[in-house]
Amino acid sequence: MCFVSLHAQQFRTYSDERQFYSDSLDDSIYNTLQKTYQKGEAQRDIKSLVRLSAFERGQFEYGKAFSHAGEALFMAEEIQDSVLIAKAHEELGVLAYLYKQDEDAGSNFLKAHKYYKVLYKQSKIDIGDLYQSHYNLMMYYQRISNYDGLKAQIDSCRTLSTFRNEKFDKIFLAEKEASLFEMTNELAAAKTLLVWAASALENAGQNTDKAKFIKSFLIILYGRIGGVNIGLKRYVDAKQYFEKAVSIEDETGENIFYKSFVYSQYANLLYRQGEYKKAYESEQKAKFISDMYLNPRKDRNRGFLTVRNRYKDELAKKKELLNSKNLELANKEKDVLRFRNLLYVFLFVVVIFGFVVIFRIRSLKHQKKEKDSMALIDIKNKELTGSTLRLIEKEEIIKKLIDFIKSSNSEHQAKSLLKMIEGRSESLWDAFNTRFKEQNVGFYERLQQKIPDLSGADLKLCALIKLNFSGKEMAYLLGISLGSVHVARHRLRKKMDLNRGVNLTNLINSI
Repeated sequence: MCFVSLHAQQFRTYSDERQFYSDSLDDSIYNTLQKTYQKGEAQRDIKSLVRLSAFERGQFEYGKAFSHAGEALFMAEEIQDSVLIAKAHEELGVLAYLYKQDEDAGSNFLKAHKYYKVLYKQSKIDIGDLYQSHYNLMMYYQRISNYDGLKAQIDSCRTLSTFRNEKFDKIFLAEKEASLFEMTNELAAAKTLLVWAASALENAGQNTDKAKFIKSFLIILYGRIGGVNIGLKRYVDAKQYFEKAVSIEDETGENIFYKSFVYSQYANLLYRQGEYKKAYESEQKAKFISDMYLNPRKDRNRGFLTVRNRYKDELAKKKELLNSKNLELANKEKDVLRFRNLLYVFLFVVVIFGFVVIFRIRSLKHQKKEKDSMALIDIKNKELTGSTLRLIEKEEIIKKLIDFIKSSNSEHQAKSLLKMIEGRSESLWDAFNTRFKEQNVGFYERLQQKIPDLSGADLKLCALIKLNFSGKEMAYLLGISLGSVHVARHRLRKKMDLNRGVNLTNLINSI
C-alpha cells in the first residue's frame, strides 16, 4: 500500500555517544567533532569519523556523511576492529535507508547485526547496541514489507526491551506492529495501535532532552494515522492528521523525507476534495524537499553521488594495489624459479662435466697404465725370446755334440752322457714356460675362456706364436718337425674357426 512506503527513522545519532548535550550549538558540536577527529587522525580515529557522519546526516550534508562513513569502514576493516566495523556498517546502512537504497541498507544492517550478536556474547557491547541493531533490521523489513522478517525483529526488540527500562520502546514498537496489521489489511487494528502510540507520546512531557527529540516521531505517527484513515475512507480525519504532521518541527532532522511524503499525500487528498490551491502549495513543499535533498542536479547532492561509494572505491584501490603487488611478487617468484632452474641446470652440467673429466682422467691413466704394461710385457717378451733363441743355439750345439759322441764313444758311455744331455734339454721348455707365465699373467686363462677346447700342445703353440717364433724355432722347442708345426697351426686355426683373411698371430696378440 502506498501509505506504508516510508517509515520512521529512529537511528543512532552523534548524541548517543553521550559526548554532547542536546542544547549545544550545531557549530560547536561540529567543531568539536572535527578537532577530535583531526587530533586522533594520526591514530586513525575511526569512531570520530562515524560520529562526524551521524552529525552531518542530521545537518543534511549527506555527501560528507557518506564519505566519512565509507572511510571509517575501510579503515576499520584494515585494522580488523569488530566494534568499529559494526558501527561503520550501521552508519552506512542508515544513510542508504534514508536515500531509499534498500538493497544497500539491508546489506549493511545485516553485516552490522552479525558483528553485534558476536560482540554482545563477548560482552564487548551493551544491550542497547544489540537492541538498536534489531531495530534497524525492523525498519528495513518494514520498508520492504517483509511480514515474517518484521515480526521476528519486533519480537526480538520486545524481549530485549524488558531489560532496557526505556519507556518510549513500547511507543516505537507499536508503530512497527501497526505495519503488520496494514500488511494483512487490518486497518482498524493498525489505526488503534497508532492512535494509542500518538496519545502516549503527546502525554510524555518535555522534561528530558530525549523527550524533546522523540516528539519529532509524532510526524511519523500522525502521517501514518492519516494514511490509514484514507484506507478507511475517513478523509476528514485523514486531513486533520496530515495537518498535525506537517505542523511539527523536525528536531532530529531524520524525518525530513517522511515529511515530504506526508506533504505529497496531503496534496493528493486536498486535490480530490477540490482544494486545488492548498493542494498545489502542499505539493510544492514536497517537491522542494525532494529537489533539495534528492535531486542529483543540486550542487549539495553532487558530492553524495561522487563519494557515496568511497568504501567500494577504497576497496577497489586496495584490491588493485594488492593485485599489483601479487603480480610483482609472482614475477619475482618466476625470476627466482627461473634463476633456481638455471642454477640447477648449471650445477647439473658442472657435475656431469666433472664426472666426464674424472672418467677421462681415469681412462687416460688406465690407458697409459695399460700401454706401459703392454710395453713392459713386450720388452720382457723380447728378452724372453732372445734368451730362448740363445738357448736354442746352445741346444743345437749340444745336439751336434750328441751326434759326435754317438759316433766316437763306446755304447755304454754314450748312453749315459746322452741321457744327461737330454735331461737338460727337456728342462728348456719348462724354464721358458715358467718365465712366460710370469710375464704374461692370465694369458692361458683368457685363451681357454675364448676357445675352451684347446689342448696343452695348442697352448704351447699359442705362447710361441705370441712371441713371434719362427716355424723352425717352434719345432725345436716343441720337439717336433717343421711340417708338424705347420699341421699344428692349421688345426689351431680350425679350432678357432678362423677364415683365411684373419691373421693368427694378430689374434693371439690381442688376447
